[in-house]
Amino acid sequence: MLPPGEWITLPTGRVFVRHVKGPAGSPTVMLLHGWTVTADLNWYLIYTPLAQRASVVAFDHRGHGTGIATKRFTLADCASDVLAIADALTLEQFICVGYSMGGAIAQLAARQAPERITGIVLGATSTSFRGQGFRSARFSLMPVVAGISRKIPRNLRQWSWQKVVCKVIANGFSRWAQAEVLKGDPQAMLDAGTELFRFNSSPWIAELSMPFAQICTKGDSVVPDYLQEELSLTVPNIAVFSYQGGHSSVVTDSASFWDCMNSALDHLGVPQASLTDQKHLAKQ
Repeated sequence: MLPPGEWITLPTGRVFVRHVKGPAGSPTVMLLHGWTVTADLNWYLIYTPLAQRASVVAFDHRGHGTGIATKRFTLADCASDVLAIADALTLEQFICVGYSMGGAIAQLAARQAPERITGIVLGATSTSFRGQGFRSARFSLMPVVAGISRKIPRNLRQWSWQKVVCKVIANGFSRWAQAEVLKGDPQAMLDAGTELFRFNSSPWIAELSMPFAQICTKGDSVVPDYLQEELSLTVPNIAVFSYQGGHSSVVTDSASFWDCMNSALDHLGVPQASLTDQKHLAKQ
């Protein structure tokens, strides 16, 4: 069962936001999802255990799911949305948890408003996604493909996107997963890929003073180990928690991911839920 949510109107558009109250006095954790998926698909197995320790906020990024419609996706706009949603919910301070693309957005939001973000957990992500060799060469085509796509009729883009999604998410997942991904705007997905190709926080991320924790998904073919290790080596005093799992292991091995998340929250000073809080939240 998914937690409740509401439509919030921002100056840039409307977005559906899930908001779960945690134990009294607990911090708020804002969950930022990965490329092409939705908040629910990325985090649905994390909502309940996380709400036993903190209040939870989750929403779809621009062009993804029920996120704000956009003519051209940028990571900077997504970071601004994080802060705008915090304003709408009257959150002065909060923790960001970013997975994959959401990790890049978390870094940018922290750079925009370092006084508001009290800690960051970064999972399956890096300071840069470009990589080396064939990966870099293939990724460099993303701006070209995105540019060509803009000249293709929208219905043809949508048809092509549906074919790709149904092929990738064929037997190993579910119809629901397909439906979640297909809510996205195909052009926004390509623009997001271009943004990820260009993203590089290594010149400035070490200047951020809030505590960092990292969850490394070892053996990840989407964000390889060496890219995740670049983040570990760039951020001073970052706490690193690892497990063996692919890029989708936040869902396919959520128990291992949650073990690391729990440790990351400990590092950030988030209190463990009392037995009373756990029983109360279990009844909600």
